[in-house]
Amino acid sequence: MKREFLREMGLEEDAVNKIMAENGRDIEAEKQKRITAEQSAKDAQEQLDKANKTLESFKDYDNVKADVEKYKAEAEKATKEAAAKIAAMERTAQVKDYLSGKKFVNDITRDALAAKLAEQLGADDAKGKSVDDLFKALTKDQKNILAEEGAPTPPKVPSMTGSTKEGDDTARIRAVMGLSPKTQAKEE
Repeated sequence: MKREFLREMGLEEDAVNKIMAENGRDIEAEKQKRITAEQSAKDAQEQLDKANKTLESFKDYDNVKADVEKYKAEAEKATKEAAAKIAAMERTAQVKDYLSGKKFVNDITRDALAAKLAEQLGADDAKGKSVDDLFKALTKDQKNILAEEGAPTPPKVPSMTGSTKEGDDTARIRAVMGLSPKTQAKEE
């Protein structure tokens, strides 16, 4: 509202001043309401932003919680795998100790039986059975597994050329026959 408008209406200057003063108070009161409303809106926006940040942190919490569960599962799996490897190593050592007193016909047979025994020791159906029981079951009705203690050993035969890995056996053969260690061509 302008003073000119009030004066054109025929109001006296004192009345115009009073109306303008009252109008100024009304305007100031409305300004204060607006400032208060703006401050309330600003506070509400800050609370909303804080609430949104809190909600975002809960999303991170869910991710962290999921990661923790994943790592726990991986740790349990690694623990189980390590326990299985340790158990396998213990079974292998037990079998090796058991077989150490036995004489096999060859290393291939020993290694194959050791692997089979270690495998059977780890099986569920082997619970309560000893290594000796498992060994006997594996070798039952099998031939040529263990070397016989009293069995004669085959003789060493020299090669066709007359020499062996130990050296020339011609001199020894001649000595057994009662001949001199010299070559045959010169004696005859």
